[in-house]
Amino acid sequence: MEKLNVKKFALAAGFTSVAIYLGCFLIMQLLGEKSLVKISNLLFHGMDFSNIIRMDIPIAETLVGAVVSFLFWGIAGYLLATIYNNLK
Repeated sequence: MEKLNVKKFALAAGFTSVAIYLGCFLIMQLLGEKSLVKISNLLFHGMDFSNIIRMDIPIAETLVGAVVSFLFWGIAGYLLATIYNNLK
């Protein structure tokens, strides 16, 4: 079993999460509320998002969310690679 480079795996997990996070933000900006509610309801098997979707998200809040996402998933990736490398 080949060892994973823990730092590279952590960075890959963090950057992937930021790409998904910013992609979601971009989709929100492009679609508009009605289409976004419809897609969200379909993706989450009939849940009603019409009362909880917020469309007025400031760019600063989005950037903070992207940083938090990077840190959270980077740490998760680091732990995952470390556990994988220690399996025998």
